[in-house]
Amino acid sequence: MREEFGRSYFYGFSKSNYLNYEKLDPAKLFSGIIYFVKKHNIKVNKVLDVGCAFGFLLKELSSVFDELHGFDISEFAIGKAKQVVPEASLKIHSLEDPLPYADNSFDCITAIDVLEHTKNFEKNFEEIVKKLKKGGYLIVSTPLDEWPRRYFGFLDKDKTHISVLQEQELKRIIKKYNLKTVDKRYYAPFPVIYRIPGIPFSIEILLRKQ
Repeated sequence: MREEFGRSYFYGFSKSNYLNYEKLDPAKLFSGIIYFVKKHNIKVNKVLDVGCAFGFLLKELSSVFDELHGFDISEFAIGKAKQVVPEASLKIHSLEDPLPYADNSFDCITAIDVLEHTKNFEKNFEEIVKKLKKGGYLIVSTPLDEWPRRYFGFLDKDKTHISVLQEQELKRIIKKYNLKTVDKRYYAPFPVIYRIPGIPFSIEILLRKQ
């Protein structure tokens, strides 16, 4: 799947939902994550962004977290990220492979619009949770297989969305791996830069490891 996430994935609106990823406004794109961080006063040391793309979220979080780490399957994206957030430790890596980090090593992990791209949502969720310290925060956003998708799923042009769960299944996984739901928001990402709140097409959820 690595070849699916080259330059053409981020530009042109043909292989993904992005016309030009580089021109997206990170403050709007990641408004829900920033909202969680500010509302719950999350100030931690070490953060990992799973599927960091161009590093926009890490840049937004750079004033809050001391140590920034990120990885992405896309060599092209990591090249961009190194320009956007040069202070971060960045790797080219697939979530489908064992993660190159020690267990229980991060205070906060973000996985924004990434788990739905993997072959096994639960397996990769488990791998991420292993890297999170006890008491640490996990922020996930992912599309849901609920009623809005059944009516408006044709608007999602991304063919790499291969693991889209119903919310009940997501809740089961969260409970299984001993995470507490702290906060959550529903939204529709159309157009992608303006996340329309309250519509359960996708979910942003703040979790804490027990």
